[in-house]
Amino acid sequence: MNKKGLLGLVVLVILGVVAYIIWGGAKNEAIVNNTSNTDDTVVSSEFVPVTKDSTDTSLLNRLKSVSVAAAETGNRVALANGTAKFSDGDVKGTITLGDIAVSTTVAGNKYVVATLAVNSGGSGTFKYVVLFEDKNGTLTDKSYTLIGDRVNITGIRSDVVSDTKGVQQAVVSVSYLEHDKGEPLSAAPTVSRTKILVVENGEFSKELTL
Repeated sequence: MNKKGLLGLVVLVILGVVAYIIWGGAKNEAIVNNTSNTDDTVVSSEFVPVTKDSTDTSLLNRLKSVSVAAAETGNRVALANGTAKFSDGDVKGTITLGDIAVSTTVAGNKYVVATLAVNSGGSGTFKYVVLFEDKNGTLTDKSYTLIGDRVNITGIRSDVVSDTKGVQQAVVSVSYLEHDKGEPLSAAPTVSRTKILVVENGEFSKELTL
């Protein structure tokens, strides 16, 4: 089988699993979001892993001053130029906005997906994907999904699909690099992964890691 045929086979397998998650079994798993095809038939290329960052400069500028929740404490802090410090007793750390932001509209509701890095003073840096509601010009964080510790998020793609009843759902593909088993966390991550996140009722509801 040539490379083109192999890629097609991989994409078909991914689509089958995604369809199963959205409309079939695995209803209690975690997940994220997003944007453009509203037909019942999902175009296969929509879920091919992202190899480039999807960056919207205007969105990033808006996100640099949003209010977010610190992962470990739950305390809310407002970013200033994309960063903020938080503390709660002995827990102290820094939150930093990532360099990827994409927007989508689902059933008339506008959302933004962005990344945050949280460091609590130790060697770990935890990367999150955050779903914001974009309403009347205000961005409000609605849901968070942890991608991993010291991973490198390389891209986010958002698509909109319709379920069997014609109800639109947002599907987000998050491409990232993580450490291989036994690989030191101090080294650069090398293993490619894609996390598929589904948004239902304005929140991350299901999750699949490929």
